[in-house]
This record gives sequence, C-alpha cells and structure tokens, in this order.
Amino acid sequence: MFKLIAKAAGFLAYFFITLEMLFMVTPFALYYYSIDRPLLAAPLSFPTTAWLPAFFLPHLSSEILPNIGNLICLLGLVGFVLSAFQLYRAKFTQRCVVEDGFYKHIRHPQYLFLGLAGLGLLITWPRFILLIIYVNMLWFYYLLARSEERRMEARFGEVYHEQEQRTWMFLPWEPGGFLQRRFFGWIHQRKTRLGATYVFSLIVAIGAAFLLRGLSLAVTSHTILENEKIAAISFVTMSERDLRDMAASVERLQELQTQKAEKRWILMQIMQGRGSAVHTLIDAGMTRRQASDLNLVRNGTKVVFSQQSEGFGQQPFGPRMRWRPVLMVEINEREASNKIVFERGWFSGNPVMPLF
Repeated sequence: MFKLIAKAAGFLAYFFITLEMLFMVTPFALYYYSIDRPLLAAPLSFPTTAWLPAFFLPHLSSEILPNIGNLICLLGLVGFVLSAFQLYRAKFTQRCVVEDGFYKHIRHPQYLFLGLAGLGLLITWPRFILLIIYVNMLWFYYLLARSEERRMEARFGEVYHEQEQRTWMFLPWEPGGFLQRRFFGWIHQRKTRLGATYVFSLIVAIGAAFLLRGLSLAVTSHTILENEKIAAISFVTMSERDLRDMAASVERLQELQTQKAEKRWILMQIMQGRGSAVHTLIDAGMTRRQASDLNLVRNGTKVVFSQQSEGFGQQPFGPRMRWRPVLMVEINEREASNKIVFERGWFSGNPVMPLF
C-alpha cells in the first residue's frame, strides 16, 4: 500500500510540473488553465500565500535558462529510459541484482534521472508553487526507494547488502545523508528526524528561491517612478536613464489615461522582436493563436503595458503583485509606429504572468 501511495504521489507531482510548462505553449492552454487555474488562483485569495504562483528565475528576459532547463530535462528522460531498460533487461534474463551500468555506482538511477528531468522542467517554468511540488516529489522518491531497499534486503539478503555498502543511493557521497546527520543527527527517533529534515529542506529551497528571485531582478534592467506609479523592466540591455525616459513617456499615451486615473500601478515590459512579444503575451494568458495573429512586425522594440490587477502586492516588482496587459506599442526610430489595445477577455489563461 505504501509503495502504491508513494508512486502515485511522485507521479502526480511530476505530472503537475510537466503540464504547467507543456500546456502553456500549446493550443490546449486555455483548456488546461480552466482546470489548473483554481489550483494556482487559490493562493491568490490569501496574503500569506499570494507569492506562491510567482516566478523566481528569469523566464522572459533570458533564453539561456529555459534552454538549459530543456537540456537537463532531456538528459534526465534519456537517463531514465536507459536505466529502466537496463533494469528490465536484467529481469528478463533472470538476474537477481543489477550491478553494472548505472547500477554499478547508484542504487536508484531511475529516481535520480526523474528528479533531474523535474529539475529541468522547474528551471524552464520556475514558479514557487512548482518548487514546493518538486521538493515533495523528491521526498516521495526517497521514501519509495527506502521501501524498495527493505524489500530487496529481505529477498536477497547479503547479496544486496554488499551492493548497498559499495554504492550510493542517489548522488555520489550522499550529500543529503551527510547534511541530515550534520544538522539533525542529535534527534534519535527516525521519523522525527525525517520530519525535521523535510521541513528544513522546504525552508532552504524557498529561501534560496527568494534569493534567486532577488538576484534575477538585480541583473535585469528595471526602474520605478514612485510619484507616477510606473514601473519599467527591460529584457534588453538599457541604461537606467533611457529606461526612465521611456517610463516617463507613458504620460503621453492617451490609451493609458483611464488606467492612470484609477491610480493603479502601470508596468512597462520592453523587449526586442516579434518572438519576444508573442512569448510575453502567451505567458500572460493569451492563447498562442491569438498572440501569433497580432499584426506585429518582425523586428523593432515592443513595449507591453500592464495594469495592476487583483492581489495584495504594494511593491510593483514584489512576488504578490498581479498584472493584466492592456496595451502594446511598437517603437520604430523612437516613435510609436503601431498600437494594439488588449481586451480583458484575451487573457483568461495564466493567472500570474512572469515579470522578467
């Protein structure tokens, strides 16, 4: 029973992380978010959890990180398939314990590679809530691996015990076990020690994610005009002076006068090229077809203007702030060459758009 529960929990965690990334960029995004939106929107109703759907790594302003995430995911899936093939080949040839290939040094390479694939997906689509799911997924795999080891010990006895002595569970030198002994070795009861380690792992992961979010924002050009309630962030290299000049130009846009009259924050996201603009709008909740059908030229600067939406955020770049795109302006030779006003109904997908 425990094995079934752990397997199901690990699978569901991986399932949520995978769907969150894959469905967002497909025609099924609207259907997916009609189911997924309550899961993501529920934390938005409470100030203490409103940060959960926010992003903690660059997603729009960097093409390198998502590509690295995709590569890590691919390597993890390939490793999983190879290690599974090796295991089931041994079963068909009636070998009792697999001791070669991946299993020569690691006892549970399948779980290791699944964890690696999940890490890649998390880097590609880095929400806080998915990070928490990912940490729980790793714990499910750990508990499942321990259960399997107890069964192997009971079945194969000394043969498997010898393999345990000369191999690592997941990673070389088992850093997880070392840290557990280092910080919680004084707790003698095993279940209590595991519980303390679990809570500690969540705190460290969330703390590291907030630190990464701060660093991500620090290396991305951004500025705030407090009096005008305008925040600007650029996905291309810009001086702070140029960014502030562009932010100040919002005063001249007639299409934003209604938003300014409501005294809500306005966010400017500055990017280069049609592809970046389409990516930004899809991540804000627009379907791929709608975003692709917009009359945008291939090159040139694009600026997406968003209005402060529901939420508990007071700081424009804080994780609890919510935005809804209202306007896009294409700029050619420092002059607005095209303007597209967005309708509210165009963004019925992602309840929390990435800022950077």
